Amino acid sequence: MKHIITALVLWGITTTAVAGDKLIVISPHRKSIQDEFVPKFKEHYKATFKTDVDVEWIDQGGTSDDVKFIRAKFEKNPATSGVDIFWGGGTAVFMELAGDKLLAPYTLPKPLDTEVPQSAAGVPLFDASKTWYASAMSSFGIFYNRKLLKMDGITEPATWDDLANPKYKGQITLADPRRSGTANTMNTIILQALGWDKGFDLLTRIAGNNRIFTHSSSDPIKAVVSGDASASMVIDFYAVAKIADLGKENLGFTIPTGQTILDPDPVAILKGAPNRTVAERFVNYVLSPEAQKLLILPKGAEGGPKLEALGRMAINTTAYTQTEGKRATDFNPFKQKAFMKLDLEKAAKMQRVFNDLIGAIHIDTHGDLKEAWSAIVKRGMKAEDIATFSKPPVTEAELLALSDKWGDDVFRNKQINTWVEDSKSKYKKLAGK
Repeated sequence: MKHIITALVLWGITTTAVAGDKLIVISPHRKSIQDEFVPKFKEHYKATFKTDVDVEWIDQGGTSDDVKFIRAKFEKNPATSGVDIFWGGGTAVFMELAGDKLLAPYTLPKPLDTEVPQSAAGVPLFDASKTWYASAMSSFGIFYNRKLLKMDGITEPATWDDLANPKYKGQITLADPRRSGTANTMNTIILQALGWDKGFDLLTRIAGNNRIFTHSSSDPIKAVVSGDASASMVIDFYAVAKIADLGKENLGFTIPTGQTILDPDPVAILKGAPNRTVAERFVNYVLSPEAQKLLILPKGAEGGPKLEALGRMAINTTAYTQTEGKRATDFNPFKQKAFMKLDLEKAAKMQRVFNDLIGAIHIDTHGDLKEAWSAIVKRGMKAEDIATFSKPPVTEAELLALSDKWGDDVFRNKQINTWVEDSKSKYKKLAGK
């Protein structure tokens, strides 16, 4: 035995490396997820299986880039990508990968198969072929500064429509949907929840109350926390994490009932995973009550994250049962019913042209828009003024038709310029100029 160990050392191999297992994960998750989950998984693995595990974490820059990376690997070798786990990115990505037979089926062991139900609020938590499982869930809502609203005598928001109330004039900060996928999703949610005309009317009035459009989706979060804004439309985990760190007495978050979506964030074993057994153990761990508590408990709580509150929704029902009264937020998706479902095909088709439309008539003309809105509010919010102010320049059908031509840059730029000039003219008239 002594000679074997000596030989291993000479070859540059340690006994830990020989005895240990390996896992390769590709994920667009932010670093806080990696920093909390990976060390805990290693501890769990050592305690449970009496050996170390080395976790290699790959991220090519985001979900789209990670998918391209995996596809390129499978093109070189259809049997395996050389990666074990794909984790995070929304259900659309995993539906696409499963459809192309790039994910491996896996059935959860007991009692996980009962702790992870088939759905939450009508949203599936795994696909019929069991090639992916939700590991967390996200939604979209309104993040607000409680103290600032109270000081200004403004009622805390409960619906998207509340943000269009003139009391919020100059109190909102939003991200530019041409630069922020989150902002685009939230605009799309409002459009599909209310329909084209009513949705566009609401988005335009909210733009009138908006103080500034930012480039980054994180900037509105910072504005609410610092008091530069009273409220903003955000993805839930940013808001919940800030509330966990700074206190419910200072900040709040609400999900408009029946007017937002619940989007699972899956984990899956890739076809031909080189470390299949370890991959199965990782999936089991990520979905376990122990790991799921990292998502919903505040920083420093027993069983919670050590470095930063993650602010996600868990998918394990036992994790919720065991954390009653201890979670960063009382929200429990398994007790909710009113979530809408997006028409993803329509949203994808109209995304680019819709963002350019919003950019032209809400953002690039924002100064004129705010002056027009101020004048309308001052005149007593007359119905005819609001109707003129918020009427979209095209119907939804016309916008969808434009999307077929939007690859022509000459046509696109001409149409954008027309929207800008027409909007400026309309806003100036409404402002009395």
